[in-house]
Amino acid sequence: MSDYVVVEEGLARLKVPNPSLYRDERGRFEPAWAPVFFNPRMRLSRDVGSVLVKAYALYSGRSRLRVLDALAATGARGIRYAVENREYVGSVVLNDLSPLAARIAEENVRLNGLEGVAQVRNMDASRLMLEEGGFDIVEIDPFGTPAPFVDPALRAVSHNGMLCVTATDMPPLLGHYPYTSLRKYFSWSLRTEFSRETGARILLYFTAREAAKLGKRVYPLYTQSSDHYIRVCVKVENREAEAGGLKGSVGYVEYCPRGLHRRMAVGVVPRLRERCPVCGVKLLYAGPLWVGSLWDRDFAVLVARIYREELGRRRLSRRGEKVTRLIASEVDAPPLYYTTDSLASKYGLAREPSAAKLVERLSESGFPASLTHFDSKGFRSSLPPEKLASVARAMG
Repeated sequence: MSDYVVVEEGLARLKVPNPSLYRDERGRFEPAWAPVFFNPRMRLSRDVGSVLVKAYALYSGRSRLRVLDALAATGARGIRYAVENREYVGSVVLNDLSPLAARIAEENVRLNGLEGVAQVRNMDASRLMLEEGGFDIVEIDPFGTPAPFVDPALRAVSHNGMLCVTATDMPPLLGHYPYTSLRKYFSWSLRTEFSRETGARILLYFTAREAAKLGKRVYPLYTQSSDHYIRVCVKVENREAEAGGLKGSVGYVEYCPRGLHRRMAVGVVPRLRERCPVCGVKLLYAGPLWVGSLWDRDFAVLVARIYREELGRRRLSRRGEKVTRLIASEVDAPPLYYTTDSLASKYGLAREPSAAKLVERLSESGFPASLTHFDSKGFRSSLPPEKLASVARAMG
């Protein structure tokens, strides 16, 4: 049996470790066991990422983009960006510290006819980013936390360039290990039904904080969380701003575990309430974290449109079309989504409602609501939870 196989993903052909050789006791491929990392379960992220490249080119008015995939492994992400965006990507640098990974990436460059477009480096990612800058797009997609790479990545991205940061260390960000989150991201995480959103807000806060100390500021363009990762893409401005642009964008989350009430408290040192004003239970907190928007509205709508238009030509996944459509629909909705299962459990509903039908009923009743891509049972509404429960109960 061959150690490597060639697979097709999108418009790219990729030489990757043979998944049959690295399966766990359940028969699932474990990419961390392979000599070169390639995770087929991250295809959704790469599908959306490829579309983001075109969206950024159109949004920024830039052409012949210079792209860095700083932790490239087999080069799958960067190669797809170049192959599927030939009219927008002028050059791509694929870097990995592993000599074997660099050799596989070079083979994949030749396999896709990208000689002259893609360069392969075999360096420490932080050193590369500190020594070489001016990239229009920088991708940080490590195995685990991206925290050590964000500072050098911010130095490597050009003015008004796009930095995309992916985190796969989900337990700390989702509140399972809040002390680890505090150590890595300088933010206290919290286990709630909307933990994926607070995790994304923590990652955005950390990125914005790292930018501020360098005299830069960031603007969120796109946020996505699916499966086992959280990914944020920001525009980076190389200019100083009052409080590093953090003023009005940083705060905390207050959460009532009994009645599901939640509130954003804006400010570095805001006045936090000790007890829930509705039921009197002691409140829980998360933060500091990003309290501003998670998306640029025009950019999110553009991504959804391009994904829909390119679905067949780029051989993209149908799931990505649904995710980008949901994101475009939730951009203007209230923060900190609810879930139907938590609502049913806390308020003793005889029947858990469908999130889609509940959103439909709320909208028909004049209360703006939307679904969320963060959770299949999630929805956004400005109504308090007890009124949401009443609407759900009336649905039968």
